[in-house]
Order: sequence, then C-alpha cells, then structure tokens
Amino acid sequence: MRHISNSNRQFDPYLSNRRNRQTRAEREQVMQKSETAHRQRIHVKESTQLLDFLLQKLSGQSATSVKNLLKHRCILLNDAEIVTQFDLPLKVGDEISILSPKEAKYGLFHPLLKILYEDDFILAVEKKSGLLSVDVTGGGGNNAAAILDLHIKRRNPEKRIYIVHRLDRDTSGVMLFAKCREAQSKLVSDWNDRVLERTYIAICEGCPEPQQATIDRYLYQDDRMIVHVTDDPSVGLRAITHYKVLQTHSEFARIQCDLDTGRTNQIRVHLQSIGHPLVGDEKYGSTKNPIGRLGLHAKTIKFHHPITQKVMSFEVPEPLEFTQLFQDINT
Repeated sequence: MRHISNSNRQFDPYLSNRRNRQTRAEREQVMQKSETAHRQRIHVKESTQLLDFLLQKLSGQSATSVKNLLKHRCILLNDAEIVTQFDLPLKVGDEISILSPKEAKYGLFHPLLKILYEDDFILAVEKKSGLLSVDVTGGGGNNAAAILDLHIKRRNPEKRIYIVHRLDRDTSGVMLFAKCREAQSKLVSDWNDRVLERTYIAICEGCPEPQQATIDRYLYQDDRMIVHVTDDPSVGLRAITHYKVLQTHSEFARIQCDLDTGRTNQIRVHLQSIGHPLVGDEKYGSTKNPIGRLGLHAKTIKFHHPITQKVMSFEVPEPLEFTQLFQDINT
C-alpha cells in the first residue's frame, strides 16, 4: 500500500535550489581551506633572489619546471602577493608558498585585500589601509570592489560584486560585499537591524574623559565633502558611537568604538567633536601621526546572513602599529 502524507508542505524549487547552492558554496569553502592548509611553504633564512632560492629548495624539479611555476603565477610571497620576477630580492623571514594551478587561477592574492569568507551570496574581506573601498573618481580598478569583481568574473563572467557599505581609504579592517542583488538589498535596507555588532579600534590624540561614554550627535556633510556635527535634526542624521578607553598615555589613547549607526566619517567626526581627533586625520584636526596612517581599524562585524539568516561573525586583529605604539611608549 502506498503511503500518502497528510503534510500540507509544498515543494518549493526556489528554496530547494537555494539550499543546493549554499551546500555547493560550503563545499567550495572547505576545499579552499584544504588547499591553503596543504600548500608547500618555505621560509627564507638568508637574503637571496627568488629564482636562486626556488632552484635550491625545489632541487628535485628541473630549472624549466621551476621557471614555469613563476610564469604561471604559482608563487605566493608572504601569503599576500603573487610574484613572477626571477631576480626578486628575498629577505630573512619571508615565506614562499607554492600554489596549485587551480588555486593560482581562481584565488585572490592582493597585498591590500584578503578574502575571509565567500559563499554564493556574500564576501567578507580584510581591507588594508591605503586601498579605496569603491571607485570614487571614475579612475578604474584600484579599489576593493573592482578587485573583487575581477576575482569572481574569472570563475563566471556573468557575476558581479554589489556594494553594501564602505570604509575610508585609510581605514583598515573587515568589510562586506554582496554577490547578488537580493543579498545586497536585504543587507542595505535592514542594515541597522541585521548588523548585531560592529566594533572599531581607534588611536586618538589625548585621552577622552570620561573614559567610557556615548556620543549621540547629528551629522551632516557640506559641499566640500566634510562632515560636521549639529544639534539640529532637520539638518543632519542621528549618529551614535559608544566608546571605551583601552590604553592611555599622556599623548594618545587606544579606544574601542561600537556603532549603533553607520554614518560617513562617524567615528572621526564624533571624536573630533569632543576634542580628541584620530591620529593621522588632518581632515578633522589631527596634528600628530606616530603610526604613519589613520588611526582607525574595523575589527569586528557580526550580522544575520541576508539569505540563510545564520549569525555570521568576522574579526580582523588590529594592525601591529596600533599595539606597537603603546609598547614603544611604555619601554
């Protein structure tokens, strides 16, 4: 006798395909991690040139095979940059990785951009200071969005990147991008509800008092693209920054900032408004730059995935120059 279910649930091919796509993406993520874990890594123990180093360490391969590794972009320097120059100088402490042809073809290797997570719907990346998030000048591809767009088009020319939010050029840290219009729409339209945690580490001039407080001020942008605080809600948008001092010195403080809103230049302008601009931020009143860059880093983002609703969390450790500043001061 054939069993007939009493369930009223209907088969939804869209949801079924979505689950299958997510499963494929997760499998691909595992494979990428496996390839990374099994890369051949060689540490440089004395100064030399790249080809000489490879010929010595890969002595079981012919010179032609070793040169082909360089030709086909299979040599990665310090987990950040594909190198092809035979006479590239290597220094003590460098690390050379040998990539598989597939990893070399489809992986993203850029000194200022690293993929933390990727599925069929979103990308989480680490952006270094000095790289634009998006093209703001119409000048081409030297920005995170364009680099990622080229990356996914290598696998599927019909795919593209969708912008979700931005970091200033000189701000480092974690960023999100979408890989489809649906994911972008859900992230952007529900941003404040979907994002559960967004934490920055900042280095500012002087030490804020009190050492833990909330700045709740309206912000507006003038014709020169400079953001100002105002108490008039008809002029600006409300912006809320919670800060806590982590380390202090007579000249500088290292603080944690948690955002309830994500306005343009929010942390920079809020800290300027209380008399403690970020180091390196001449635009908003800084006169000191002991770390050689803007003192702002997007450390953590925690959010509901726009499609699966799963809680996702990504963290990028703060730059060495942030912590090194206080070690140098205290020694």
